[in-house]
Amino acid sequence: MEFFLWPFVFILLPLPYFVRHWMKPANNEQTTVINALRVPFFRQISAFALSTTQQYRPKAKIPLILTWLFFICAAARPVWYGTTETYPQNARNIVLALDTSGSMQEQDFDINNKPITRLSLVKTVADDFLAKRTGDKLSLVIFGSEAFTYTPLTLDTQTVRQLLKEVDIAIAGEMTAIGDALALSVANVSKLPAESRIVILLSDGYANAGVVSVPEALQLAKKLGIKIYTIGIGSEPKAIRDFFGFNQLINPAADLDEQTLSIIAEQTGGKYFRAKTTNELKEIYQTIDKLEPIEDKGQSFRPRKELFFIPLIGALICLFWAIIKRRIS
Repeated sequence: MEFFLWPFVFILLPLPYFVRHWMKPANNEQTTVINALRVPFFRQISAFALSTTQQYRPKAKIPLILTWLFFICAAARPVWYGTTETYPQNARNIVLALDTSGSMQEQDFDINNKPITRLSLVKTVADDFLAKRTGDKLSLVIFGSEAFTYTPLTLDTQTVRQLLKEVDIAIAGEMTAIGDALALSVANVSKLPAESRIVILLSDGYANAGVVSVPEALQLAKKLGIKIYTIGIGSEPKAIRDFFGFNQLINPAADLDEQTLSIIAEQTGGKYFRAKTTNELKEIYQTIDKLEPIEDKGQSFRPRKELFFIPLIGALICLFWAIIKRRIS
């Protein structure tokens, strides 16, 4: 295993020896006129140097020798290699497009019998889905009145999951720009191999904002051959008692455009899912996880950590040791 990235630096180890024995010091007895810097306290410096030179024993050189040795070790760039990690050879490139419009604050779902907003539920379930995508490149697209790439494609799943937790309601506006979100998601994976490009788009409403229309974005996705899975979120109609005591039927998912989401999925070779309950949303992500399996064999990666600071600290300690030792002696 290679421990030093620049082992050729070790040829500098004997440099102090050669400098000391080959370069002669200036002769103080010379009286010829020489252009030099005049130092008013030169005699004191000469006396100090002479006294320390006379008292310098071989043992006193040990701190300076160790200082130089540690310094050379730091310059040679010592590294530590971790255990080998294997990633799939045909890793998927997945873009997760999440609707964060104002309607996602509707509390028509529950976890452990506690009401929860649609966005909070989506973030919880999506986090579990992302945690299983080891080796896949992930990207997060957020859309409301406009769409933007929240995280570019990356293998750093932990960072994507952390940023997902920070997504909030109406972070991109109150309305729903499905066309913009779809076009942006397609653009993020347009230059990648066709077999590995996947877009998962989740929404609870209909397209009522944005610059790009849904048909235009759909044509772009079809032209590039990008598979799109769509998820419509919203609970089932339920009866509630009004102020006068009468039962009134309310449909929380009345604004959900299931037809458009179904067309997007069908025409791109994907699939449309309808999430009416918490368990259904979890099952949807499990189904997608099975539809897009990860290959077992793949490329190996070995993490590397630079350790130059360890011998550098040792060099500083030995240097202070030499200074203190000289002052005491």
